[in-house]
Amino acid sequence: MIVKLSSEQGKDFGLSGWRLFIILGVTLLGVYSALSVKLDEDALDLLPGPEVRRQLVDLSRLGMVNRIFLSFDFTGPNQEVTADPNQLVAEIARVGSILSADPLFREVFYRLPEGYEFRLAGTFHEYLPVLVDGKDREAIRERLAPERLREFLVDDFLKLNSVAGLPLIGMIRRDPLDFTSIVLEKMKGLRGGMQISLWNGFFLSKDLKHGLLWLEGLETMTDTVNAVKVKQSIDRAVAGAPTGIRIRVVGPFAHTIANAEAIRHDLAKLLPIAMGILAVFLLAVFRSWRALVVVAVPFLAIPPAIALVGLFSPSISAMALGFGIVLLGIAVDFAVHIYYGFHRGQGFGPSLKTSVLMAAGTTIGVFVVLLFSQIPAHRQMALLALGGIGWALVLSWWLVPMVGRGCKQSPALIDNRLLCFVQKTHRWNLIRIGCWLVLLLAGLAGWGSLRYSGDLKSLDMPDDSISQNEEAFLRIWGSGVDSAFVVARGSSSAEALNVNDQVYFTLREEGGEGFQSLAPLLPGPARQNENLASWRLMQQENLPQLELELPVAAVDAGFTADAFAPFLDWFHREATLMDPGLLLESPLRPLLMSLYREVGTSEGAGEDEVLVATIVPETTGNRLALAGVARSLPEVSILSGGLWRQQVEKLLHYDLIRLSSLAALVIILLCWVYFRRLRLMAAALAPVVAALSAMVVFISLTDGLLNMMHVLMGIMVIGLSVDYGIFVVQACRSDHTAATFPAVSVCAVTTLSGFGVLAFAGHPALHALGVTVLVGIGAAWPTALLVTPALLPWEQEL
Repeated sequence: MIVKLSSEQGKDFGLSGWRLFIILGVTLLGVYSALSVKLDEDALDLLPGPEVRRQLVDLSRLGMVNRIFLSFDFTGPNQEVTADPNQLVAEIARVGSILSADPLFREVFYRLPEGYEFRLAGTFHEYLPVLVDGKDREAIRERLAPERLREFLVDDFLKLNSVAGLPLIGMIRRDPLDFTSIVLEKMKGLRGGMQISLWNGFFLSKDLKHGLLWLEGLETMTDTVNAVKVKQSIDRAVAGAPTGIRIRVVGPFAHTIANAEAIRHDLAKLLPIAMGILAVFLLAVFRSWRALVVVAVPFLAIPPAIALVGLFSPSISAMALGFGIVLLGIAVDFAVHIYYGFHRGQGFGPSLKTSVLMAAGTTIGVFVVLLFSQIPAHRQMALLALGGIGWALVLSWWLVPMVGRGCKQSPALIDNRLLCFVQKTHRWNLIRIGCWLVLLLAGLAGWGSLRYSGDLKSLDMPDDSISQNEEAFLRIWGSGVDSAFVVARGSSSAEALNVNDQVYFTLREEGGEGFQSLAPLLPGPARQNENLASWRLMQQENLPQLELELPVAAVDAGFTADAFAPFLDWFHREATLMDPGLLLESPLRPLLMSLYREVGTSEGAGEDEVLVATIVPETTGNRLALAGVARSLPEVSILSGGLWRQQVEKLLHYDLIRLSSLAALVIILLCWVYFRRLRLMAAALAPVVAALSAMVVFISLTDGLLNMMHVLMGIMVIGLSVDYGIFVVQACRSDHTAATFPAVSVCAVTTLSGFGVLAFAGHPALHALGVTVLVGIGAAWPTALLVTPALLPWEQEL
């Protein structure tokens, strides 16, 4: 049998055919492109503003972000048994040698080389004239006094005649007054607040029950791929530790992995649940296989959206991809409204088309605003939403009418008597509007109590073992006080070290204490020249008398008259400036490299530069000293946890106000373009006001802290809730409430299902997003159904 199609049917069939071809092509292309987009789990994506990110990059370039500590703890058969340091250092040496051969690590520090004491003493003695300052020179003058000179020589004679005296002969002849110890004393400043002792060159605690090894990774530890590789290497190295020794690993890579695993676990668990809830709910509501098309819209929209993000970036943030769950609830709205038009026998007429276009315009406009966020992950979320929502609109416009025309009209989801009550019972309007105003006033009252938190720890999810290891590490090795980093930079080592000297003296003048600095051991050329000039004056003042008294004192102490000729030769010698490389390649390298770094263009610098850091414990007094450094030396960077959090809070506050204001302005302008009447605009915006007020009340009743996720939440809530108001206003104006009210309810439930499952996420950022927006949409939905109609003019005025 041959079926003949009318010309109109043939036209529709042809039109549908090429639309399906485009949909299939875009979807397949989107899937193919999305598969090539790399998942990026870099914590830097959550940082607002280039300055904040630059500070963290500076820390990374100094090796701080990529630093990992291994604490070797002697547990023994029981805690009362005396620790065997030989057992500890043997295990430290075993693990250290394995990690030193691993190409993932730039530096591995676990011991000073054998004979380091003599090498250091020789280096410091050679360049002592350029290293000693005014206080040191006073100590030297005191030792040159005749009585002290004789005391030192007597003590030297006793040392040489002891069991360990033979190796000391050369050192004592070159430095009988132990000037070198004055410089060696400065080494204590390199430890800062860490409680480290040296035992045979290894870094042990004072009770010899704990040993320390630290290393620096080549790649950033905020990236999950790098963090996993590092963890695997460390796990292999520490495997086989002997009984009685526990190895605790502390470093940022552990947090990176824990957060990535939490997000990945949440996505794997919640995405299928959200999909299942969405499919089951829509099938239950529409009771037709045709509803599968409505369900398919968000799934077909996501791959092209991910591909769109891939056009601008080779990777997508895991947090942005988690937003794909939420996108499921947003992208389905247009399809639901169009399908409900057919489902309730009203079709896809001009009024519904206008409503869909108006709602799409406001939602897209709001996410365009989010593109101007200072947080990279937010910008990716916005781009993902724009691509997904835009393509979902096209899919809904083309696909849903194809299947909607043949669907049967079904019973209303909401009883008609309730609809009649909502739309016609004006005597209850004041009660509904009054409740809405109470919520608005509560939101205004709660707004003033909100605080802005820039602490990323609120978005962190370390497991118990990470927290326990960090607490034990601070208890054993540190003071538990956060530290600030004062970074001096220059195009050369001379320039950077000169600035670092200024930092050192400014901190001292401002009352700073307990800070770690290279300045005492590695002054810049300017200060070395100053020290050298002062040394020459001291030579002229003291050398003639020393040449007369030293031979006599030597004979009196039991030496020959020329025993200390090497010392006099050294005192006569013209001193030279010390090259930084000499000390940086000395046995002190493990301690110095955390404070000095030559950075090339390949490591993120715009040009080759040298960074020199001073580590300052953030005590109350030191905070005042840091403020003084900031005033006196504006060219240096102060990387302080407290100041950094304040800066993040400031940027967050700015972003929240700026983006919320822009979003509100966009919504108001679009609503004015749509309605051109203030009362209609107020009715459409009522759900927005209710949603934001409910969110503020909820946050103020919990911890009262706003974080960077709330910026995203506020923007999304504005875009979603205004759609509900627009659809209801348009429906009341065209008398299509029988289809629109149930459709708004279905859209709200689908959105709540997307956000609702995030409320069960283990990761705090996803959980906060889910719970808070759940509250906002939960308030916008009833407001759209109950309050928006009450705010509209009487029917004859619509």
